[in-house]
Amino acid sequence: MTSSSPETRATPSRRERAEQTRERVLTVATDLMAARGYSATSISAISKAAGVLPASIYWHFESKEGLLGAVIERAAEAWFEGAWRAMEQGEAEYGPDGAAAPSANPSANRPALRYVLVEQAEFYRVLLLIALERRDAAGPPLAAVKRIRARMRERFAERIEARMQDVPGIEDPERLRWIAERIMGIAMVQLDGTFLEQQLDPAEGEALAERFDRIGWIMELVRNDLLRQAGAEVPS
Repeated sequence: MTSSSPETRATPSRRERAEQTRERVLTVATDLMAARGYSATSISAISKAAGVLPASIYWHFESKEGLLGAVIERAAEAWFEGAWRAMEQGEAEYGPDGAAAPSANPSANRPALRYVLVEQAEFYRVLLLIALERRDAAGPPLAAVKRIRARMRERFAERIEARMQDVPGIEDPERLRWIAERIMGIAMVQLDGTFLEQQLDPAEGEALAERFDRIGWIMELVRNDLLRQAGAEVPS
């Protein structure tokens, strides 16, 4: 009788089992926190749903706040990349306007907004729930949310800035950056408000598209006003 070689053995190693357990706990914790909120999600509930002992959760993450931080950090990177791809899809589908960002065609924002506010609504809900529930500004979960939102604002402001490089009348790079950051700041407010509106009064089809386009229209008004203040030529 021949024994199985190490290469053909299907039994996972201790390290692989530990990683599988960690990922399972993260997945369960993400789902429960999104559905119930952070405060209402206990380690006991996560342990039961994931099929692991509470001690195992503490071994991997040290504390409930440590678990929450890991949940956020794991999800954020994929979320950013997905939003970026969706934004590129919108620009390719509706065509860049060749002037200032965001696109003069509000419809170009639809794929990215659908991804963030509909397809990945659970993650966005988690971010807002943490921001509303956590009162300790120095706590790891709230600090992680602030980092994610700051990174989102910075990354997309850079994209807005890049698309305004050829706007006539703006030669100061710092002024251009200031305008892009203000546009993105307004966009963040619009994202939060539209997400809440969608949760309270869900829309589909053309009604949802109109909500998305409204963000583009407001951003365009803000952009044009800031460009005028800077003495630039406002795209028609």
